[in-house]
Amino acid sequence: KQWYQRRVAITPGDNSSPVVHLGVYLGVGTGNETRANAGSLQVMKNAWLGSTTRRTLIGGHREPLQCGANIEFNVGRDITSITASCPRDKASLVLDHMTQNLVCPEFFNHELHQAKVDALHQTGVALSDPATIMMEEANRLAYRGTGLGRSIYLKAGNTGAIERNTLLDFAAENFKDSNNIAVVGVGLDPENLSGLADEYLWSLEGGSATVANTTWTGMQESQIEASGNGALAMCLVEGAAAGSQDALVLGILKHLAGAGGSAITHGGSHSQLISAAAPYTQSPFNTQCVNINNVNTGMFGLSISAAGEEIGDVLKSSYGVMIGLNDGVSDQALETAKNKLKLELLSAYESNLAVRAATGLESIAAGSPSSASQLCGAIDSITNEEVIEAAKKINSSAPILVSYGNVESMPLQRELQ
Repeated sequence: KQWYQRRVAITPGDNSSPVVHLGVYLGVGTGNETRANAGSLQVMKNAWLGSTTRRTLIGGHREPLQCGANIEFNVGRDITSITASCPRDKASLVLDHMTQNLVCPEFFNHELHQAKVDALHQTGVALSDPATIMMEEANRLAYRGTGLGRSIYLKAGNTGAIERNTLLDFAAENFKDSNNIAVVGVGLDPENLSGLADEYLWSLEGGSATVANTTWTGMQESQIEASGNGALAMCLVEGAAAGSQDALVLGILKHLAGAGGSAITHGGSHSQLISAAAPYTQSPFNTQCVNINNVNTGMFGLSISAAGEEIGDVLKSSYGVMIGLNDGVSDQALETAKNKLKLELLSAYESNLAVRAATGLESIAAGSPSSASQLCGAIDSITNEEVIEAAKKINSSAPILVSYGNVESMPLQRELQ
């Protein structure tokens, strides 16, 4: 059956371990919502996870809880995951509960009130974090508030429009495409996993996945005033999708410029970004590259924190480092960046949960996941010419600039050129 290639992801793991890690990943997120039903996934999540006198979580969470599993539901902009870790002999029961409401969704209006209350509480908690506020604003600017630009959280003004039929319509439109779902099992025999996926998801239909709007706008900026002397800034351009070669090349660029305070060359104590900004600062600061990979696109650029009066100088010096990558780097620096990227990936593959997440994302984004050895081989094949080409592309792209806190000294975009 054709959908098997996309539906079941074979993952590494100890097949003798008493615990297995399951995941059901859908290429659907808040980017698939519309103005009329924005916030539906967050309400859906809380309706399924919430308790009532009749049932709890996804058709009866009591049974998974009794056998040592706790199902989690995570909503993203272009991917949604339902995950659980459980005893091996309970994998069939737990996966059944994880998939029930995808195949036969069920909601009741009297249950949605508490789901909305819980979703709004989660919104308040999330948006008390400046980093979350900045990512929300960055996506809004980058995609003009539609598709991936929609908020990932439920807003109070949308609660009245979300009712039982709203959720059922959203599920019917977005959850039935078998080409847009992946079942992942870490530590579970592939044939067993395939059999379970066939048993529980056979009724899903093949078809083309609905893709959220990913058109990058760029040339937008936003300053968010907040109390305190510190400031945060992000300068981002369009990046690369998960599972792509471009994402690995941008990973090399990230480590060439600096993904933190780690050494960039033998004998150096700081990254290029840190070293370039240090002469302009008297207060604690940080500047690093970020490489965010989504299903069909991504974000790449600078993330900075500094004192408000110094944030502009740190941003300008960091921007200069990125421009300097247009000229290429030494073979030694390139080899060091490759080793750092490989270490980053291999370290992630030490965790079963990280393997599950990476496998689910790549299965939706690229059709099939890559092994650690395949990724390392692809990294080793990257040339200086590819790095230069990628650097020139990002440095000539239309950026977005978001700042938060004491932003009086923030430069405008045109002042960075």
